[in-house]
Amino acid sequence: MLRHIPPSVAWSYAEAMEQSASARSRRGRPTARLTLSCALAFLALLSGCAAPTGLSPTTTADDPSAVGLDIELRQNRDQYATHLAIIRVSNTSGDDVVVERVELSGSAFETRTTRERTSAIPAGQTKDLAVDIPRADCDATAHELRAEAEVELDDGRTVHADDLPDPTHALPRIHAADCTAAGVAGIATVSAAPEVRLEGAGARTVAVLTITATPTGAPGRLELVSLRSTVLLQPAPPSDGSAAPEEWPLGIVVDASTGTRTIDVRIVPSRCDPHALAEDKVGTLFPLVVRVDDDEEALLTLPLPPGTADALKAAVRLACA
Repeated sequence: MLRHIPPSVAWSYAEAMEQSASARSRRGRPTARLTLSCALAFLALLSGCAAPTGLSPTTTADDPSAVGLDIELRQNRDQYATHLAIIRVSNTSGDDVVVERVELSGSAFETRTTRERTSAIPAGQTKDLAVDIPRADCDATAHELRAEAEVELDDGRTVHADDLPDPTHALPRIHAADCTAAGVAGIATVSAAPEVRLEGAGARTVAVLTITATPTGAPGRLELVSLRSTVLLQPAPPSDGSAAPEEWPLGIVVDASTGTRTIDVRIVPSRCDPHALAEDKVGTLFPLVVRVDDDEEALLTLPLPPGTADALKAAVRLACA
């Protein structure tokens, strides 16, 4: 690798070599040791002054591996309702790095979002950096979906990752869910009641949740097909003693000509092991199956007020006591 040698160092080296040559002509072969020593000293000087490997503080890299970083897009299930994604940054270099800013954008989105928070990533370690998801570009087709990330380090280096690796296929799921939610919101407001009604007592406790669909008056037809169970909650058995269904059938259809439609779903715990509530993060995130106009069925997460989620967990405690 060629390195820039400061003029003062170059001049000193030339002068030393000239003096060494002169001495060699005067004294003969024994001065070879001195010449070699000068050369080795000069090489040591160059090594000490050499710039560190990697990018300079003002460089932007399109290949994260140039600075020893692996960057991926991910999303945890407990982030569905909060509309967050993860930029996973693995530091494969031998030096600690500090991330000061992360930006998420790409062809899958109409906008971009920025996380401005300092995160230290020691050498050899990986950290998940949560970032808000930009508004989806619902005109983008499946094969056009791309996500990009820009990561700025505290030393001024900026790393741009084009077409982020997506090992868990989070991007198609995020894009589909956001565009489904946008299509639903254009036709009706779908919500869960802020309160839960309790029936029975003890192990027979049943939580009753009301789901409402209120048309906006805009063109389009919305069908709420069904509500799926979660890892914590499932349909209550029917009063006739038959087996409980695996999901709640809804069958609600709304459009500009209909009024507000409501339906009650009866809920019981699907598990009562000691860690069910203590470690739960997704137990109240109900997958809602919908159909907009004549499109295929799609999934979105039922919007649930925080108080409702807490009430459902309280019902589980009563039934599992």
